[in-house]
Amino acid sequence: MNHTKSTLLGRYLRGALMGAADIVPGVSGGTIALITGIYQELVESIDNLHPKHLKVLHQEGISAFWKAVNGPFLAPVFLGVISSIFLLSSSIDYLIQHHPIPLWAFFFGMIFSSIFFLLRQFSFRPYHLFHILIGSAFAFGITQLTPTATSVSLPYLFFCSSIAIMAMILPGISGAFIFILLGVYDDIIFTVKSALPALLSFQWEQIYPVYIKIITIIFGIITGLKLFSKLLKWLFSKRKDSTLAVLVGFMAGALPKIWPWKSMGPNAVEVNVNPFVYSGDAQLGLSILLLVGGFFFIFWMERSSQNLQNGNTKT
Repeated sequence: MNHTKSTLLGRYLRGALMGAADIVPGVSGGTIALITGIYQELVESIDNLHPKHLKVLHQEGISAFWKAVNGPFLAPVFLGVISSIFLLSSSIDYLIQHHPIPLWAFFFGMIFSSIFFLLRQFSFRPYHLFHILIGSAFAFGITQLTPTATSVSLPYLFFCSSIAIMAMILPGISGAFIFILLGVYDDIIFTVKSALPALLSFQWEQIYPVYIKIITIIFGIITGLKLFSKLLKWLFSKRKDSTLAVLVGFMAGALPKIWPWKSMGPNAVEVNVNPFVYSGDAQLGLSILLLVGGFFFIFWMERSSQNLQNGNTKT
């Protein structure tokens, strides 16, 4: 397999960008991989992972195994993804707890901007409107099924992780965006943030509840990668325009879920409200500023990533 022309540090930094994108529900880690030039190798390497490589390890040794699984590429990329997620989780959790309205306004702007980014990735045809409507209806349906329980069960967490990892492979939707739709984003962020403090406590009653969730998330991710990598690879290579149109609809249909200003309606269900009649502190000025900032942040990220890719191409 031909390696992407980048240094070990370069692959790590691309992975870090992907991790930052996936923990923030605005742009896909797959999109970052696409516009930084590692998308094809990433998908092919993930698709190539197979238990048969354990036989290579047993018969031919570590060096042959490392080459067979494309370790020189995957290891720094995934290390970048993981380290970025752990470094950012505490900040995101703090903002969710103390400044939710401005934070969700920033997310709303990024997701709205990402819709325009996706629309520019294919040639729109009238029949794509049908795909957009399908994506919108599906996303809206998911938001209506979101559980309201404060405790997330392990089987449901496994399911959510399996679905969310698709966002790492297919450009368009971040893993965090999927977690939000499925109602587990806050729980995921809190779990990741609590991982190191729980371990350092040396107390089993603190370690167990955190790490049983982390193990569940990891197994969900591994399962999702193997179940969906071939399908997503096929969709993007054979039905790219239709797939992107569905993703546009998916993101548009889910925008109400990200709306920053909410109040508690009948049956303790959150409903979106007009910020000008919001009962609490709407933080309108700051939130509008961040919403606009989130919108243009996606364009800045796209331009910066393209410049990085063009710079590597020239070298």
